[in-house]
Amino acid sequence: MWKVEYRKRFLKELAGLPLHVQARAEKLVFEELHAGENPFELELLEHMKGYPGKYKIQIGQYRIGVSLKKMIDSLSVNELPMQGYL
Repeated sequence: MWKVEYRKRFLKELAGLPLHVQARAEKLVFEELHAGENPFELELLEHMKGYPGKYKIQIGQYRIGVSLKKMIDSLSVNELPMQGYL
């Protein structure tokens, strides 16, 4: 079972998104990722080249930054910048 942590910055940025993007992001991170299953089985994560343990999830023009610690099965949802700012 994976432990999911949400950074304060992510939660604050999520609250400021347009409602349709916010609804999709909330479904992904609070329901699908938080289900406790292996996040790689969901096929949502895309590895960020040059950054070991860092992944992103695309939602329209937004990206959710995700850090994984495989040794302790921990997933940290970091931030939600627009495309080009990640």
